[in-house]
Amino acid sequence: MLSEWEKMSVEELFELHQLMQSVLREKLIAKQKLLEDRLRQLNQSPDSDGGKDGRP
Repeated sequence: MLSEWEKMSVEELFELHQLMQSVLREKLIAKQKLLEDRLRQLNQSPDSDGGKDGRP
């Protein structure tokens, strides 16, 4: 019995590859934005936190 992958044509497999690549790219960009925002928050000057030592 053939698997679902083996039943797909090369064109279908390539289309799936492109779709997966696009979805992963979007997820990576979103994750990068979150991490950059968090880094920006962590790099703010210590004077802006009311004199605390920077610990949560």
